[in-house]
Amino acid sequence: MRAATIALLAAIAGGCAGTPPARTFDLGVDAPAQRLPVVRVAAVRSVAPFDGVEMHYRLAWRNASELAAFAHSRWAAPPAELMRKQLLRTMGEGIAKCGLEIELQEFTQVFSSKEASEARIELRVSLMNSAARVASRGFTIVEPGAGSEAASGAAAMARATERAVSELGAWVAGQSGCA
Repeated sequence: MRAATIALLAAIAGGCAGTPPARTFDLGVDAPAQRLPVVRVAAVRSVAPFDGVEMHYRLAWRNASELAAFAHSRWAAPPAELMRKQLLRTMGEGIAKCGLEIELQEFTQVFSSKEASEARIELRVSLMNSAARVASRGFTIVEPGAGSEAASGAAAMARATERAVSELGAWVAGQSGCA
């Protein structure tokens, strides 16, 4: 009986030893280089399924409409919260006349082959003043060179987020109703 118990415990421990540890990623410690014009970040939200901490990918070479999640990797917070943090780190100084509302519609690593992928972010953005919507538009950011696994994909997402902040900043600066 004792030998059977020891054998069972050894088998369980052996099975657990083969499971890789979960890895958690965010967008890094550096704030994006581009500063946003004076604007209030009113809301950043995600549509499902990007409202959780799963790191999603698509195997476009097989079926671009199939969405999957990395088994042992996740975001430190939902992508909308990671994006919000980056936006807040770039805020200009002063009193904001407008608020920025962002809906994150895509936040995935898209594989064109087994070895090559890109980071893809799609946003729908509205700029509001106290009276009404000043402007709205969509942004699609594609960052090539996302590698073949979650870690390189997270690095590419950080670069894509920096590009998104830069494009948002240029767009907001061009809106006369918020200057």
